[in-house]
Amino acid sequence: EIILIHGSPDTIITDQGTHFKNELLQAISHLVGCKQIFSTPHHPQTNGQTERWNSTFVTQIAKYCNTDLNNWDTFLPSIVYAYNNGIHSSTGLSPYQLAFGRRPRHPFNPHATTFVFSKPHDYWTQLMQYRNTALKQAKQHIIHQQELSKTRFDKNRSHPTFALGDLVWAKVFVG
Repeated sequence: EIILIHGSPDTIITDQGTHFKNELLQAISHLVGCKQIFSTPHHPQTNGQTERWNSTFVTQIAKYCNTDLNNWDTFLPSIVYAYNNGIHSSTGLSPYQLAFGRRPRHPFNPHATTFVFSKPHDYWTQLMQYRNTALKQAKQHIIHQQELSKTRFDKNRSHPTFALGDLVWAKVFVG
């Protein structure tokens, strides 16, 4: 489904799970021209974006599963839809807007289009203008969120000053 909607990825990062290190997935990756990279074992930070998504996803899906936890897959499409159409605080936009260059249309909340076409090629021009504006806005939001995170982190952090000749603890890594 992902390839049909978004095209073939250049690279895919996976963990060391056997379901990712099998001949079938390697053959498919080779067939579609996708480089497969494996994250470092026991180091989930290597694939932090996926780990962050998983923590969000598990929290959401747990709200809907039955007590036997055997019906979680029935809720996947709805949860992914909600995630992709929700505005994220880090970007100020939804993943849908960033991927497709326009606001999503919801069946129960239709809104008028912001595009007006006088020539056939105007759609592409307006789509690219919207996409560029959205990407700039997302970049500004991300930078702002990073600054807020840094401020929160630095608030409880000491800022030692060192002078020439001060004794310091040094850790030396040997080969």
